[in-house]
Amino acid sequence: MAGKQIDFPPLQKEDSRVAPFMLALSLVCIVIVVVILLTDLDGPFIGPWG
Repeated sequence: MAGKQIDFPPLQKEDSRVAPFMLALSLVCIVIVVVILLTDLDGPFIGPWG
């Protein structure tokens, strides 16, 4: 196999702000879900439980 060599592009450097932002977004989502469950809202989007 004397074909062309595959050239891989250089690895992209990860932005240092991505991980903290995603962690904060996850925590915000968790807080929203906990608040919805604790307030025991009776809405069409919540579901039949509660």
